[in-house]
Amino acid sequence: MLTRTSPRQELKKTWSSVFENGRGARIYPYLMVLPAVLVVVGVVVYPLVSGILSAFYDVTLRTLGSGRMNFVGLRNFERVFADPVFLQASWNTLVWVVLNVVAQLGLGLGLALLLHRAMPGIGFFRSGILVPWVVPSVVAVLTWRWMYDPSVGIANELLLRLGIIDDYHPWLGDTATSLYAVTIESIWKGTPFVMLLLLAALQLVPRSILEAASMDGASGWRKLWHVILPQIRVSFAIAAVLTFILTVNNFNAIWLMTEGGPLNSSEILFTLAYKYGFKRFDLGMASAVATMLFVGLVIATTIYLKLIQAREGD
Repeated sequence: MLTRTSPRQELKKTWSSVFENGRGARIYPYLMVLPAVLVVVGVVVYPLVSGILSAFYDVTLRTLGSGRMNFVGLRNFERVFADPVFLQASWNTLVWVVLNVVAQLGLGLGLALLLHRAMPGIGFFRSGILVPWVVPSVVAVLTWRWMYDPSVGIANELLLRLGIIDDYHPWLGDTATSLYAVTIESIWKGTPFVMLLLLAALQLVPRSILEAASMDGASGWRKLWHVILPQIRVSFAIAAVLTFILTVNNFNAIWLMTEGGPLNSSEILFTLAYKYGFKRFDLGMASAVATMLFVGLVIATTIYLKLIQAREGD
């Protein structure tokens, strides 16, 4: 008795034969990843290219409304460099990034080495250290903002009782301390992520290597520098690059705590680009700053990774 197949089954059989045995077998893998590629192009590539191109055009509310965005070349970059706030924001960005990266890598490595030891209740301490990282950034920033409050903040009360300060101090309202006050919150927030990466790397270091180093008389800093760090070099480099990128793009901390003030004392390039775009409505200047940030990130990351690869080849 012959069984009749439906047109749908015939079509399915035809397509299956084409993609499994015919010419379609070559393009079948590409068709599988095509939806993901389209999403990446739409969400990442197109906005990136559009933002870079906007840096060379006169893009304001007036030109957007009229639909006439004239090509201005490097004029947006010239206007940015002529703004005295840009120079201060550039210096603040350098200080902000260096302090965050150095402190987070140092503290993250120290915590990873400490939590790598076998001791009772180590799982509880590992989970507790991760709390700052898993707390939503807005909640963390607003909590620290309350702690820095000049009248009821716990930071002033604690420092006053310890005898470190003589009177309540407006940490976020003082041009000399605003950037460093926000930096402390950023370090507190980002260090657990670095610790997690380095702790995972430490757990992959063969115990035989550490035992051999101990038998050869290596201990303390010598073991850390000559044995442990070379073994986790790749993970350390990844942590450094990610910390660098996340710090440069850390908009929430500064904006929600100081908005770049007072008197631009905590202004960084990210918040400056935001002000250009959404307060002055000059998207051309905002795109120029964002483009410089992007190029700087790419160059710094490439140089760092090249140095790591060169050291591995030695």
